[in-house]
Amino acid sequence: MTTEFNDWRQYQDETAAFFREQGCSAEVEAKVQGVRAEHEIDVWVTFERLGIECKWAVECKLWNSRVPKEKVLAVKAIVDDVGADKGLIISEKGFQSGAYDATQGSNIALITSLDEFKKTVKTNLDSSSLIESDQSPSTLARMYCFPSENKPHTLLFQDDILFVGNWGGRNIALVDPPTKMILDVIELDNYEFIRADSKSQHRREIRRYPPGSMTVADGKLFVAQVFSEFILAVDIETRAIVKRIPIPGGGEGEFTLSPDGRKVYFSSNKVPKFFIIDSVTYDVEGVAYPGNGRGSLSILAHPSGEKLYIGIQRGGELNGVSYPGGNSFLAVYDLQNRRYESNIYLAEITNQQSDDSTPICVTYDSRYDYLYVGMFQSRRGIYRINAESNQIVDNIPFEPNASCKHFAWVDPLAQAIYEDYLLSVNRNNHELAVLDRASAALKKSIPLGEAPNGPRDIVVVRQEAVISYPERNGLIFVDLVEALCLLWA
Repeated sequence: MTTEFNDWRQYQDETAAFFREQGCSAEVEAKVQGVRAEHEIDVWVTFERLGIECKWAVECKLWNSRVPKEKVLAVKAIVDDVGADKGLIISEKGFQSGAYDATQGSNIALITSLDEFKKTVKTNLDSSSLIESDQSPSTLARMYCFPSENKPHTLLFQDDILFVGNWGGRNIALVDPPTKMILDVIELDNYEFIRADSKSQHRREIRRYPPGSMTVADGKLFVAQVFSEFILAVDIETRAIVKRIPIPGGGEGEFTLSPDGRKVYFSSNKVPKFFIIDSVTYDVEGVAYPGNGRGSLSILAHPSGEKLYIGIQRGGELNGVSYPGGNSFLAVYDLQNRRYESNIYLAEITNQQSDDSTPICVTYDSRYDYLYVGMFQSRRGIYRINAESNQIVDNIPFEPNASCKHFAWVDPLAQAIYEDYLLSVNRNNHELAVLDRASAALKKSIPLGEAPNGPRDIVVVRQEAVISYPERNGLIFVDLVEALCLLWA
């Protein structure tokens, strides 16, 4: 079905919004200075490819007649004057035959129908595969990049599908790990945004916000859409959004799941509460954080279903004292008795000042009944906590390496357990750290490649670790069998 556009402004806005969904920057009615003159371009699109900035001039023609040759030549002159890499003309009524002749041997593309253009782009993405990079960190760690600037961020592996939350693409890609094929792409919701410009005029923009945390329950993918006011429930079989769940504070936070899959727990980073969501009825209940606690980016349900562990950035107390600074802590919530049973203080105190650390990830080790709590902006590294006594056993510090040029901490942002080892993605060290689960000793550091910002998330897929690397626009696949063989050799 063809989209009906109210006016030419909506046509421009929707064109720009689509390019933004692909990870591009798109400015409507942009003033672009050329060699001979300044030009107003309907949609000015910029993006990076292979480290080089690309510039496209897009003209949107919501006319009642076909676009003639003269208009194509005029656009070609503008493209040449501003030094754009490509010019696109999108027309719902098509083009005269002479218009196509005028594009021969040029960098001008004629597109009939915005809807068809969207379908073509999506089809090309859906049926494509990740591209192996010639800049992979090593033979152990192979980098596979997305064909467009998706900037993969969050990961979830469920039922043989790797769900990849793409910060740049504002979508979720479904990837088959063995073949590296992109099976499908789930586009997230668009939202209207009204912006006041320098002349106090209001401009309407259509924005699509990126995916955050994800979890799967009752055949649905629950997605926290960052910056929006909702959590989305997506039917995995049809890829359709079946429910938009309004959440106070919106979708910035973290998910965990009850062992039976009936309850989805979401810790908010915006309001001082976590939320209990029924995965079938979508009923929502909010529970306040303890004391003055606020801000959370980590939550974990104990496999017994009896406790929740919530990493909270601010508001903790050590022996009844709140220090200047962040005062991060881990709150332990008793689900059966519906009360907090313990608050475990995690911040480092120096000269009567708390650091501004954040518990960024929590992982449970059933073999030793330990919690591993990765700390963001903290020299403590990873805490080991006894899950029965709620007592800190010790912490696993990491030394900054040569890649960590600006910080005293390494930021272990994500963890996974594989056989006898704890795997930690240390962002500022640009490494995958392999630690012995029994002794917590560092056994091996696997370099993941340099970028202005480091790797983000990790999941274990059979015998491989898969790591998202937003700034390198790809996923790194680490052969764990080969890596451990090197340890035993």
